[in-house]
Amino acid sequence: MGLRFFGLTSEHKIEIHKVLFALVYYSNGGFTHSEVYNMPIYLRAFYIKQLEEAKKEEAEAIKSASKKGNTSKR
Repeated sequence: MGLRFFGLTSEHKIEIHKVLFALVYYSNGGFTHSEVYNMPIYLRAFYIKQLEEAKKEEAEAIKSASKKGNTSKR
């Protein structure tokens, strides 16, 4: 019986690096790659959720502001 390795598949590695990229890129300098890479998974998940919520609120604020701007031009 040969040795078996229970490591990550290529697909899992890609998904992990997508999360790393998102936190580094969309936090606008709030995190470095090495900070996120070494961060515990539960904290990564927390910050991803916070980032998603912040971006949703930002998009809603922009949408609301553009609607207000469009109605006042008529």
